[in-house]
Amino acid sequence: MKKSTKRILGIAVPAAVAVGLNRAYVNFRYGEKPAKDTLKFSEIAEGDIEGVHLTAHRGLSSVAPENTLYAFNEAAKHPYYALECDVHCTTDNRWVIIHDHMLQSMAKEKGDVKKMSYEDTLSKIRYTNGANIKNYPDAGICTVEEFIEICKTANIKPMIEVKDKRTEKVADLYKIICDYGIEKDVILISFHAPVLREFRRLSPDMELWYLMGKITDEKLLECVENGNGVAFEAKKAVKNPEMIRKIHDNSLTAACWTVDTKDLLNEMIGYGVKYITTNTILPE
Repeated sequence: MKKSTKRILGIAVPAAVAVGLNRAYVNFRYGEKPAKDTLKFSEIAEGDIEGVHLTAHRGLSSVAPENTLYAFNEAAKHPYYALECDVHCTTDNRWVIIHDHMLQSMAKEKGDVKKMSYEDTLSKIRYTNGANIKNYPDAGICTVEEFIEICKTANIKPMIEVKDKRTEKVADLYKIICDYGIEKDVILISFHAPVLREFRRLSPDMELWYLMGKITDEKLLECVENGNGVAFEAKKAVKNPEMIRKIHDNSLTAACWTVDTKDLLNEMIGYGVKYITTNTILPE
């Protein structure tokens, strides 16, 4: 084989792998989101369950379209510790709730919500994807204010994942939190350390969790220095329980996502994880 051919193949193979992974992600995020069977915590939990808290992931997204008022209201019927949502900021400075910043994960329309107006455009869009979507023809993008109102009425903690990386937008979201008087109740979570640092600058006492696909010593040090908790992907963490031990050794809050099966739930309980986010498990 000629050297030039080897070089071409050396480039083409990784590129093909990257394309394949991207296509798999697109199918996963933008594909159909079917309903899932729910499980009762009291029937599947084992071991020391004292102090274990369940959070509804994007609302009760197993039975209603994720991150919608319907999913949050369904979750609010159960005694969850917290309701979780994902937020981005629009061109008219409204904080709206949707996981991906691209509309096509939930609707026929396409576009980046951060480059759109809520009042003029996003408020009028109706979803075509999500669990049992046919039962919810009016499901669409809601605002963080509407989400907070549901949490306050149900006396459930709001858990807000800040997807938007723009630190200059943090102050606007913080003002909403303060206006609703939930600074001591809300849990702010993010994959983006600069966003968390800006929230910490504004509030020394607010509950902040650093989201980690992979737990690293560097990220743990960031949490120790800034007083943040650690939220990690449960399926990855079970392969490296030593890192969970390090979280506890540093006296940091240990939280995990997304736990939807009996086996994974009990593995997390066995590792002493007290904050568990789920799509399917009901806290009763």
